[in-house]
Amino acid sequence: MPVKFDENLLVGFNNCDDAAVYKIDNERSLAFTVDFFTPVVDDAVDFGRIAVANALSDVYAMGGIPFLSLNVMGFPLGSAPDHIFSDILKGAAEKSMEAGVVIGGGHSVRDKELKFGQAVIGFVNNNEIIDNSGAVPGDYIVLTKPIGTGIVTTAKKLDGKVKAKTFKQAIEIMQSLNKKTRDIMVENKVKCATDITGFGLLGHLYEIASASSISIEIDSNEVPFIYDIFTLAEEGFFPGGAYNNREYLKNYIAFSKKVTELMELVLCDPQTSGGIAMFVNPERLEKVRAMLKEAGILSKVIGCASKKLSYDIIVD
Repeated sequence: MPVKFDENLLVGFNNCDDAAVYKIDNERSLAFTVDFFTPVVDDAVDFGRIAVANALSDVYAMGGIPFLSLNVMGFPLGSAPDHIFSDILKGAAEKSMEAGVVIGGGHSVRDKELKFGQAVIGFVNNNEIIDNSGAVPGDYIVLTKPIGTGIVTTAKKLDGKVKAKTFKQAIEIMQSLNKKTRDIMVENKVKCATDITGFGLLGHLYEIASASSISIEIDSNEVPFIYDIFTLAEEGFFPGGAYNNREYLKNYIAFSKKVTELMELVLCDPQTSGGIAMFVNPERLEKVRAMLKEAGILSKVIGCASKKLSYDIIVD
């Protein structure tokens, strides 16, 4: 697409970052994003909450604080009770209020399939911008939130036998804001991070490896997963995006012989409102982990950044 140069556009689409960042003065910038999708759960209120948490996450991942949003909805006339739409908006309002974000309005269109999400704008201090290009060799990769929401929601849609504990954990993960994680990253001067969403864990890490001109080494044994996720994976409950992600990444990732095909797909599972993968200076790692734990946020060190190698990502 044609690109118009503007020196105030500090972060655009060149490095597949989570949000655009536009400088408004010498102190602050605006972070702007939009995200919407079809329902991942049957409960309309839960869907509204999840959609908002997912949209806000892009701003948090950039080091920003969201403050204003617009609802975006596509709806099929006559295909669902009217309360479905009001329930979605109710869930969205609840999660926005929790985040301290004002919903300023929105836009809806007729669509063949129900869709919902938000356009979100936030402030970010110019010296606190977190993007995909700031990783350096030696950084540790800290991941929050377990992986597997795509598999769980697919299994649920296809009437798979999803354990109550598994589904409850997936809902909690998707509804959880990355707000506190953002605060901890900024306090510890993290310069590179991304939220894990549609391209899966490996897809989003590839974007960072490419933008930062580094390679990434991952220990698959250290990656956190949703409870009983491999039972569902063995039964084949993968969303189509998992296969698409793995196919796209096949020339950029080297898997060791011990990594099974099943594990490859799980690591490519598209997430909704997933966790943050942050690249942390070794000197700050202990403090970051301690602060995350104190905030009640799960975190695991899943790998590290290294100098550029033959492959962008090496998974052991």
